[in-house]
Amino acid sequence: MPTTSGTLASDGPATPDGGADGDGDAAVARAGRGYEPMSVRGPALIVLGLAVFILLGGVVASALSSGGNPTFSLHQVTLADGTTVALAPATTRLRAIVSNDEPPADILGNLGVPRESTVTGVVDSDQGAAQFDRTVDLTSHLAEGQVVETYAKVLRSVGWQVIYDGPAPQGVAGATEVLAKRGSGDGFYWETGVVVSPTTPTGVTPYSIEVLETPDGN
Repeated sequence: MPTTSGTLASDGPATPDGGADGDGDAAVARAGRGYEPMSVRGPALIVLGLAVFILLGGVVASALSSGGNPTFSLHQVTLADGTTVALAPATTRLRAIVSNDEPPADILGNLGVPRESTVTGVVDSDQGAAQFDRTVDLTSHLAEGQVVETYAKVLRSVGWQVIYDGPAPQGVAGATEVLAKRGSGDGFYWETGVVVSPTTPTGVTPYSIEVLETPDGN
């Protein structure tokens, strides 16, 4: 009794001469119809995605390790006597003390200066041979008490811990100091000391801002 091949039945009748060559050609044709080359698009996209993920992870880690790069957003403070003091970021007014990425961005970026103040000088106490310690001298047309109150308010408002507010232990007679500290993403604590001298008869108030890394890191 004749039998019918399941494979041949599924692909239609054999060649007219029923020869072996005809069966071979049909098999090749079937193989050709069923073959599709592997696409490299999928693996390439996966590799690209991993590369982007690693890059973004590195950027985030870098930002966290350096404490980020904050933008000083406190535009003004109002004093007890009703005076409104406009502020400027310390990153612009104190840029002369910046060296080798110090002070860190999360320290200098969290300091402000009365906008009307004028920089008159810079003192480099560390000379690149010790822990960071530099001072900027300024003048203001605010009264001595107003400058002191401004800095006490600004430092507390942007997250500094004010640890002293009173007569300056050094400097001219009658000077007042506001001293504050803050932890940084670099693993150290930093201090800023604002020493305000008495207002002169011409209505100018000299003062200084010292920024230093604490010797023991806390």
